[in-house]
Amino acid sequence: MKKSSLVFLTCVMLVACNNWQSKKLLGKWQCSALLEDGMPLPVTPADINFQFFDNCYYNFTSTLNYKEAGTFSVKGELLYTLDTINEASTEKAVQIINLTEDSLFLKMNADGKERIVKLFKVK
Repeated sequence: MKKSSLVFLTCVMLVACNNWQSKKLLGKWQCSALLEDGMPLPVTPADINFQFFDNCYYNFTSTLNYKEAGTFSVKGELLYTLDTINEASTEKAVQIINLTEDSLFLKMNADGKERIVKLFKVK
């Protein structure tokens, strides 16, 4: 029973990860702008980075040496991440508002304020 559950879970992860949007996400992304309610936040955008791998794993680094890593999936216009290195983490969802071969814009809610993260693909 455990073996069949593991096989099923692996298949679900591969299907969730292998849609066309997930394939565009693959690679390293660096922040170029971080906006809150349309205004730039006083941070160094280059400190904010994502890296998405073809095995449905991601790494994220941010300001103040914050790091997380875990699994990701894309369902419709939502990017779901589940941090597996920090204790008591829960799945997060952010809206993908733009995804091309070289740009990624994410929209989220941070303490009741709209936050937009604009990233470009590192070549």
